[in-house]
Amino acid sequence: MKTPTPIWDGFVRGYHWLQALSVVGLWYTGTEGLMDWHFAIAYLLLALLLTRLLWGLIGSDTARFHHFVHSPGKVIDYLRSIRRNTGDATPVVGHNPAGGYMVITFFLLLGFQLTSGLFANDDIVSEGPLARYVSADTSSLFTLLHALNFNLILAAIGLHLGAIMLYLFKKENLIKPMIVGTKPLPAASAPKLRNGLLGWVIFAGIGAVLYVNFAQDIIPYLF
Repeated sequence: MKTPTPIWDGFVRGYHWLQALSVVGLWYTGTEGLMDWHFAIAYLLLALLLTRLLWGLIGSDTARFHHFVHSPGKVIDYLRSIRRNTGDATPVVGHNPAGGYMVITFFLLLGFQLTSGLFANDDIVSEGPLARYVSADTSSLFTLLHALNFNLILAAIGLHLGAIMLYLFKKENLIKPMIVGTKPLPAASAPKLRNGLLGWVIFAGIGAVLYVNFAQDIIPYLF
């Protein structure tokens, strides 16, 4: 018998939606030239990402890398089962094998985007906090890669949304569990969850470090 079973802790769910909002905010502020807000949102996302990576080591079962990073062979088998519409004998708890690779792809793309932004400049008045430590040519290269990589992020978002729609077509809602934190599963399939509050405490600590080192001039100016 399947009952609503907790599968996502409060930090993972909050991270997911704040990440989405942050990417939208970065796109808008970068397009409109609102660079102070752009940097502020980037530091927020950087703190979120660093916390999420740490949470992948110490967090809930479904948040940990070893839970959702599988071998290519297992991913291929899973995709074949989806194509045959047979599914797996065991219900998927957390990210499915293919979805796990999408999570890692987002981590890599966002990590590069945020890192390159630290060294980038707009050739006018704004530059990343680490741009001064590299040559002008290197900073320009980071700026170019920063712009190109965002196109890859958009492509990954499109693929992600397409997969969500495909699962909805197959009568599996991936959105609701990421909102409410539960999914109908047999009780024996329940993962071990950690209190998401710990994740937010870690996030606050990492955010404080980033604020002291990068954002002391920006945040007070905005507020």
